[in-house]
Amino acid sequence: MASAGDLVRIETDGRTLPVSAPPALNSADSAAWNPEQFYAAAVATCLHQTLGVVGSEMGADLGGSSVTAEVSLRHDGAMRFSFSTRVAVDLPGVDDDTRERVVREAMSSCPVATAVSTVETAAPH
Repeated sequence: MASAGDLVRIETDGRTLPVSAPPALNSADSAAWNPEQFYAAAVATCLHQTLGVVGSEMGADLGGSSVTAEVSLRHDGAMRFSFSTRVAVDLPGVDDDTRERVVREAMSSCPVATAVSTVETAAPH
């Protein structure tokens, strides 16, 4: 990882991904990714993969499922920040009781979602 002014670039496998501060901190490049977006992508991706494993174990059909994550930066005092994370899980082919069990197990098993407090909210059907 290299830094130039306000812009950080992540270089991996020959690809470069521009990273900037979040909008709340007056980012230098609104087209660049910010930490909240990276974390939201990590939570949604990991949780969706974990749902697949859990759903398979429980015999649930997760076809058409989706996970949407929303992350915001909170200012918790002098030099203290934290993420507030909310996810919406849509499992269109699963009944409510099974959905609740699958989501609860996936939320407690997903290493990214459990690393920071993450709250599941109902997705629109």
